[in-house]
Amino acid sequence: MPTHIRRIAALAVACAAAMPLASLAQNDTAKALADFVECKLSAEQVAQFNQKLDAEEFAGFAQSDDGGSAALMLWKSAQPVSAWGEKSAYINFPSRKEMHLAYKVPEGQEIKVGEALAARIGGMKPRPDLEAMKETYDWKGMDSRKPLGADKTVRVLVDVSYAPGWVTVGCGYGDAIQ
Repeated sequence: MPTHIRRIAALAVACAAAMPLASLAQNDTAKALADFVECKLSAEQVAQFNQKLDAEEFAGFAQSDDGGSAALMLWKSAQPVSAWGEKSAYINFPSRKEMHLAYKVPEGQEIKVGEALAARIGGMKPRPDLEAMKETYDWKGMDSRKPLGADKTVRVLVDVSYAPGWVTVGCGYGDAIQ
């Protein structure tokens, strides 16, 4: 067999072997994202997560412009993330201590979908200054929270004013959610 054919065959075998490894790495990324979003990390694990993010060690996870004009800090995962009973490839990452699964819904249905999600999670209450925000800034949306203890708060955020067509659910650690 000629040398160039052997090299091509060896390259094909190497590529085929690498495919499952890339998929495993992307699955690990989706699991790490889900754990962050579902408030399953300790403060130390949040710090480790951010170190891995800084080192670009998460396979298949990058910033995205797919939100268009929505006021979301969207990142996209190559593998969909399952959290809080929802599934999406999009993550809203507003701070180093807060991350939400973000998913599209039909415009006009955001509040209804967000309320159903908050009811499913249970025990959620509107942020204390929500009515003032609506009156003062003519803001439209919902922002429900539930403290989980250990400095963790689950949040359902629907911002119809600045991110129409999106619902987000996630976790804030420490003082990320005031």
